[in-house]
Amino acid sequence: MVSDPPPIEGVDTATAGFAGTGFGGLGPPRLVTSWRDLEHDWGGSSTLERMVRGFFDNGGKRAYVAATVDALDVVDEIALLCPQPEDNEDAFSQCDRRRDRVAILSLPAGLDDVGEVLAARPLRASPFAALYHPWVWVGGQLTPPGGHVAGIHAGRDLVWATLDDEELQGLDDPPLERSLSPGDTVALAEGAVNSLRDLRFEGRGIRLQGSRTLDADPEWRYVNLRRLFVFLEHSIDRGIQWAVFEPNGEDLWTSVRITVADFLLAQWEAGKLAGRTPDEAFFVRCDRTTMTQDDLDTGRLVCLVGIAPLRPAEFFIFRIGQWTAEHRP
Repeated sequence: MVSDPPPIEGVDTATAGFAGTGFGGLGPPRLVTSWRDLEHDWGGSSTLERMVRGFFDNGGKRAYVAATVDALDVVDEIALLCPQPEDNEDAFSQCDRRRDRVAILSLPAGLDDVGEVLAARPLRASPFAALYHPWVWVGGQLTPPGGHVAGIHAGRDLVWATLDDEELQGLDDPPLERSLSPGDTVALAEGAVNSLRDLRFEGRGIRLQGSRTLDADPEWRYVNLRRLFVFLEHSIDRGIQWAVFEPNGEDLWTSVRITVADFLLAQWEAGKLAGRTPDEAFFVRCDRTTMTQDDLDTGRLVCLVGIAPLRPAEFFIFRIGQWTAEHRP
């Protein structure tokens, strides 16, 4: 067995990337830790500025800002990509190709009913993108909701948990471009569009309703599941890079199994995985059953990992009946 392999450390899941014409210059992406870091870059308010501000108002701590989505492609630590709607396709393609980040997409403004909203969503399916509607009022101007939503994801940094029903901060009054009914919210969720609802009449503020990706496959339907798998896959991949310097044999396989299992055990103990016991939460295989002779001959190390993720209870259904006087328990 390899002596003292380093433990696997979790990759960052809270850094966002913003790109758009509101940011001047074509230089490299710039890391900011407050929206005020960029005040001097804008002569006045811009859509991108308001999105970045929404990110920090809702708990975000770190963001890269650039003039184009392509410029953000070189930043490996970005976990949430937040384009302006006109750049949705570029962000969509980047996340699909890289598979290490999720695009938080905003639909265009001015969509007046559920049919228009569903017609405007991308035709392609992807577990690496999620759509949000409607736009929000910020600083007296309509603003795509993606920055605010990304701030909620980054601020909580709970990749295993569904961040549904979270309250948005930093909005005007009125806060939303249009109001949605409960029926609208359900219809949009079924069409893979996540809603923002005004629940101030209940004393609950403006709430995020829905957490679906643009993938019809039930296995990848929810944003938290995709973000959890991205976190685990890339943490493990980076955490066992030391293995490339070791002979591909039984000792190496044992070390990899132990290192990966220790990491997954820590995730289970932190409540990120389902299962009453570690055996129900995950398994790790790295042996002759996971590698062919060709793999061994060509120096490929193949580790098979399975996990039991926590799945959201998206809709709560109450059935209320009434006992008659003759049939009360």
